[in-house]
Amino acid sequence: MPEFFYTTAKNNQARPSEYFRTVPVAGSLGADIYDIDLNNLSDAGQAALRQALMEHGVIYIRDQHLSVEQLEVVTQRFGEFGKEPYVTPMADHPHVVHVVKEANEGTPIVFGGAWHSDWSFQERPPAFTLLYGHDVPECGGDTLFNNMYLACEWLSPTLRNMLRQLDGIHTPELGYGPKAAHNAGIENMLIRYGNNVDEDVRTHPLIIRHPETGREALFANPVYTQGIAGMKPEESRPLLDYLFSVATAPAFTCRMRWTPGTLAIWDNRCVWHMPVSDYHGKRREMFRTTVVGAKPSRGEAA
Repeated sequence: MPEFFYTTAKNNQARPSEYFRTVPVAGSLGADIYDIDLNNLSDAGQAALRQALMEHGVIYIRDQHLSVEQLEVVTQRFGEFGKEPYVTPMADHPHVVHVVKEANEGTPIVFGGAWHSDWSFQERPPAFTLLYGHDVPECGGDTLFNNMYLACEWLSPTLRNMLRQLDGIHTPELGYGPKAAHNAGIENMLIRYGNNVDEDVRTHPLIIRHPETGREALFANPVYTQGIAGMKPEESRPLLDYLFSVATAPAFTCRMRWTPGTLAIWDNRCVWHMPVSDYHGKRREMFRTTVVGAKPSRGEAA
């Protein structure tokens, strides 16, 4: 019998704020933020917004009007810019990636089109990703997210104790290595793929302790985590596949819908995301930045 996954509504409740209005979108994670102007946000409002991000995992801040320069300013209020490997940023904005799919492209391939957390193979993976929806279809092009706290908590205490001692092997091989020909289908972005990526292979704990919330989260994803240190592939593959099946259980996910002028911010330390490719033939234009995080630290039993 298939495993029955569930969670409770207490995971994702809104906290009242004098700076904005918060509307949760699912029992697992995700919230829409209204009645806020990111170009005129006080330090206290910024602190409240960061706290909302910690509580909801991903927030969609609606009805914003951001230039690329203003997006850079908003990003730096969350921390230092992250590094963007394998994709060429904008010429005049070295920390901003122009994520665009034109209506006349020949294939439905989309950038980052599988469940992942951004650049998890980096020594200091991004803490946050910011993605601004400048031109989005009237329907389609949603993004899925999941809650890796809940995925971790779902596992048995015995399995969690074992995973706390193990490290995942993170590599960009699948997405950007010599056999990553799928990136040829992305016609209007400069993707650097097809070369040796061995210098970007590193290990991170399979269970980490979130540096801001103190909660344990499962830290592995199907795109970049391709093995477990000290294990044969025949041993690690079934275990990773099981962990990924738990993480993508619908009860632990949410689906966020784009509208023009929406800024999405998500926490890569405890959230995966996946864009949905269901708008082929329509135009979608976004601008993306990342905020560098700390080196992931190992979770420990309380």
